[in-house]
Amino acid sequence: MIAAGARRPFLSRYRCLAVDCAAAAVLLALSAANIAADPALRGWAGAVSAVTALSLSVGVALRRRVPERTLLLALAVCLAQIVWSDGLVTVALAVYAIVSAAADLGDAWAMRLALFGGLAAAVLTAVREGCGVGPGLELALALAVPVTLSWAIGYRARCRRRYRAQLAERADGLARLRHERERAAVAAQRVEICREMYDLTGHRVAGMVVHAQAADRVLDAAPGGARRSLELIGTLGRESEAELRQVRALLREGD
Repeated sequence: MIAAGARRPFLSRYRCLAVDCAAAAVLLALSAANIAADPALRGWAGAVSAVTALSLSVGVALRRRVPERTLLLALAVCLAQIVWSDGLVTVALAVYAIVSAAADLGDAWAMRLALFGGLAAAVLTAVREGCGVGPGLELALALAVPVTLSWAIGYRARCRRRYRAQLAERADGLARLRHERERAAVAAQRVEICREMYDLTGHRVAGMVVHAQAADRVLDAAPGGARRSLELIGTLGRESEAELRQVRALLREGD
């Protein structure tokens, strides 16, 4: 079975693709209505507009998957529409969506090109209209504002995603540091246990040596005392062996 954590990114990508396809379908429907309502878009002009609408709809549907290519497509369509005065009004909607996606998900060059290319298209459109300096500046500003806002929305999403990634990386680093500290504490505790057992076992072995020497000295004169010394040596040896086994089991549990 697929884990819930693995299903979540897949479902998220599926929802994003469904939303993008729905937006592309809406854009295509609006473009068809634009072509049908504009008398200038007939014959050859209508065919070009239909191809343009279909291309931009595909670009809107794929703007999250290939933001760099869709941005180049949108800028090329903008340039073609600037050269060719009659065009679709819905081109602007597609450009806004693609610029936002490029600022959010595109490479660094695509992020910059989305802003400066959109602003350049706004200025060229105002220059093409040739309506004077004052009205031209107003038109350029009116076209540049939505492009800038679309880019700012995408760039904000980009910054938030990077910020969340940095927080996750920092949390992972803290978790690794905490794990290393816990391992160091366990290692220090083991060293302390081994040191204490070394001291305790050393004292008992020294006691065993003393009793063995005493038993050797009184073996002929006082066999009973020698027997008690030997029994005490055996007792100390068994206690030391039991404690060493307990320590070994404790160290194995730590592994």
